[in-house]
Amino acid sequence: MGSAFEARWKEFFEHRPDKAVAIFAMFAGYSMRRDLPLRNYLVASCYTLYPTSLGSVHIKLGENGKEELDFTAGYLDDPSDIVPLHFGYKKTREICRRMPSYRGEVPARHPRFPEGSAAACGEACGPVDLNAPDIVYTAEDDAAIEQYCRRNTHTTWHSLGTCAMKPEADQGVVDARLNVYGVTNLKVADMSIVPKNVGTNTYSTALLIGEKAAMIIAEELGIDCTACPSWWKDVRARL
Repeated sequence: MGSAFEARWKEFFEHRPDKAVAIFAMFAGYSMRRDLPLRNYLVASCYTLYPTSLGSVHIKLGENGKEELDFTAGYLDDPSDIVPLHFGYKKTREICRRMPSYRGEVPARHPRFPEGSAAACGEACGPVDLNAPDIVYTAEDDAAIEQYCRRNTHTTWHSLGTCAMKPEADQGVVDARLNVYGVTNLKVADMSIVPKNVGTNTYSTALLIGEKAAMIIAEELGIDCTACPSWWKDVRARL
């Protein structure tokens, strides 16, 4: 993916073969625009799993003297985060062009390439040959792809980390026993405590957090979890 991603690759991915940079996904059908003709559509998407950019959520005092939410998504604030999306757009497009069902592309859901560009989208009567050369993009085409990514990137609804379990000095919110720093008798036990993206569907992680939270709370209340051997053995095996 070039020099723009090299530092991030070496810092995080190079020695972590279990950490995917991104995943490609395809969906049969399309429901985001009601003005498209009734046809069979295929949507291709690219999801980055470990972005560098971070957002923030704070409570601030508004001009009217009342508390209000100060939320910043932070999407693509770090320059390295646009690189996998840029690469993913080009790669998924080449995959789709070679599928037997390929009949072209819907320009409205692609970057606005300059007039006359070899990357321009449109109808097709069938796929290209498997060995056909890839589309050649100019610097103007690349700029159009980046603009498209920045305008259309959004969450995949698996948000987490707003109350990260980290040291308070690192902007953490809860400690290792789920206690909120600076507040008594308050614990947090949901996906908001995860300090980094888990790179997967968050369901299984949420279950583990709940089970671990139950063990911590039971211990602090003096409840002996081992009194139910089958449940205790099952939980310990998963943790």
